[in-house]
Amino acid sequence: MQFTNDRQLKALPKDKQDYHKDSLVKNHYANVSPNKKGGSISFYYRYKKNGKIYNISLGKYPAISLAEARAKASELNLKLERGENLQINSANKTLKEIFEEWHKIAIKDKINQDFARPLELHIVCKYGNKPITDLTKQDIIKSFDKLFLENKRETIKRTYTHLKNLIKYALNREYLQATNLLNIDINTLYGKLQPKSFRAITDLDTFRDLLLAIDSYNGNLFVKTALQISPYLFLRSSTMRNLKWEYLDEKEKLLRIPASVMKAKEEFLVPLSQSVLDKILSIKDFAYPSPYMFPSEISKNKSIAENTLNYAIKRLGFGELMVYHGFRSTASTFLYENKNKHKQDSEVIELCLDHRERNKVKAVYNRSLRLEDRRALMQWWSDFIEELKR
Repeated sequence: MQFTNDRQLKALPKDKQDYHKDSLVKNHYANVSPNKKGGSISFYYRYKKNGKIYNISLGKYPAISLAEARAKASELNLKLERGENLQINSANKTLKEIFEEWHKIAIKDKINQDFARPLELHIVCKYGNKPITDLTKQDIIKSFDKLFLENKRETIKRTYTHLKNLIKYALNREYLQATNLLNIDINTLYGKLQPKSFRAITDLDTFRDLLLAIDSYNGNLFVKTALQISPYLFLRSSTMRNLKWEYLDEKEKLLRIPASVMKAKEEFLVPLSQSVLDKILSIKDFAYPSPYMFPSEISKNKSIAENTLNYAIKRLGFGELMVYHGFRSTASTFLYENKNKHKQDSEVIELCLDHRERNKVKAVYNRSLRLEDRRALMQWWSDFIEELKR
């Protein structure tokens, strides 16, 4: 829709974000963005160069009047006709450029280096060359509709969480003046995500079969070793995959995982049995010079990829029965079933699972006085597994 005067400008539809052309001044547009107050209007100078559309922000209406915006647009038209380079401001940054900028900051202290992969794969790869100001709600919903048809409701949720963080970054950097991308109602569009339990093996014979299958795995050394150690430590997938050599305290037989990479945002001490410590040390020379215990085949500066361990479990033929996170449920089940044998209480089991007591005073007490109890339980669990494999 075009506009000629203030009355027509104010009457522009505000139900969706869109650019509307000024019928009197070439390359001058009003961008309407829906909001809680009805909608906001910003002026842009839009022109095409070398096949790419550039947007130059002229200001927000009514802080800048229609006449003032037209004067700025006319001045830019003259410069363009004279062949002068127009100054491209931050409003012309593409989605991909802003994603890369945001990602460098957001990735700091993240244990999962691939945390934003869903956003990159499903949004940035499709719309990355668009100026961030041109990204629309319909673009996002179109991508989400495709994921929904593929029964990837959880992926929609994860993708949108990261997208909102990126958009907030763009707003704070003033790459965007206003947007309706933060108010997509995922639950209304796709229904509420129903909680689901992770597939886990809780039958001893099947657990034994899995352990033996892992020992016979003939794939990548670091993937195999990570799988072999996982039943003993039952860490979360992202924590396990991104373990670093600097976390290993050989003398104390501990993993000292820093608070910055833990879900509970507290340092986590993981007691190691001798057999687990030996298994970790057996790959140290092969992993060198990677900072990671389980480096990627592609680059030793990266850890093994997010779904690698789940794929390996599928290759072993246990995909229908088990996902990687299931190691935690498996350990929890057998540890609770055998409390009369290992003689440790529920609190020690939960601490080994990194289910933290949120009361800070009690948490300090647990960490300082129950480490030896946890050592005893983890040693019992290690012996239990070794005996099961015989």
